[in-house]
Amino acid sequence: MTDVHEGRYRILGGPGSPYSLKLRAALRYRRIPHNWIVPPGYLAEAGELKAADKGMIPVMQTPDGRYWADSTPMILALEDRHPGDRSLLPDDPADRFLARLVEDFADEWLVLPMFDFRWDAELDQAFCARRQMAGWLGAMPHAQFDEIIERFRARQTGVLARMGDRETNRPLLRATYAEVLEAIEAQLEVSRFLFGGRPSIGDIGLFGQLSQCAIDPTPSAIMRRDAIRTYQWVQDLDDASGIEGAWRDPATPRGPGLERLLTLIGEVFIPYMAANAAAVRAGEGAVSIELRGQPLKARANPYRAYCLGWLKLALADALAAGAPDLEPTLRRLGAWDTLQLAPGERESLPPLSPESTGRRTGLF
Repeated sequence: MTDVHEGRYRILGGPGSPYSLKLRAALRYRRIPHNWIVPPGYLAEAGELKAADKGMIPVMQTPDGRYWADSTPMILALEDRHPGDRSLLPDDPADRFLARLVEDFADEWLVLPMFDFRWDAELDQAFCARRQMAGWLGAMPHAQFDEIIERFRARQTGVLARMGDRETNRPLLRATYAEVLEAIEAQLEVSRFLFGGRPSIGDIGLFGQLSQCAIDPTPSAIMRRDAIRTYQWVQDLDDASGIEGAWRDPATPRGPGLERLLTLIGEVFIPYMAANAAAVRAGEGAVSIELRGQPLKARANPYRAYCLGWLKLALADALAAGAPDLEPTLRRLGAWDTLQLAPGERESLPPLSPESTGRRTGLF
């Protein structure tokens, strides 16, 4: 393919994929030359996505022809390949870790209410299925299109049904969606992004999920009603290539919105990740935990157990780089102990590498 020989990356993604739009936003902000490609027929048994053998989207082809997968390691690998002043990793080691923490929260928790909204009410199911498949399939006779839509809806709702007790989990998940909107609204009173006047990997992670919530009928109505500034913030991050700004001064307090997000992460996300990792270690298939007095029943997820391990590594790296305020911050959040590496854990973790085959669910 000619793009491979022109020094450009190729993002193979699609409409409705929060991780695809997250990756594209990262490359746009960093001004890294790339092409955005929606391969025809995502569900087809042939084609480039099938040949890439990653099992997930987005997939990115590097200028030397290799295929990468998984948005977080791709973004981090690009930081190594393209160092510069438009990095998504804050200069301050403590902020750098907290940005990674927020990004992981977006990827592994905020995605849950996003998908629950998408495949719950008939209004959302009907709109989202047709919208996404129209983007993948292009021109097609109406009857053939409708047949594909029904298969796609059945596939997505079937996968979600195997992931946990949606009725039990829904009140907690949707409450946290509202809290994320409130946090961004609060942050926008003091700074354009979480760590100053430029986006971090944490902002980009939130954008990925919220880019879909801003479109899908029910969460979009909530956002447009309760968080108009956040709605526009999402539009701005879709292409932030023209945004210039500086990181916050570490000597100044972090913004109120970031503090709200960190509180939410400490009360909900970290305990969930710890319970999930414990279930995976014990060989159990399910996680049952009470968070803020509300139940959560989910399928144990080995990939998220790795994510917790990678966060521990990121914390250790931040502390080694000099981040004296991280320990009191994480202790205040109740997250310090959970984020400590166990003996031998560093050596047992697989590398956080875009060369991996990808281990997510296949939902988008």
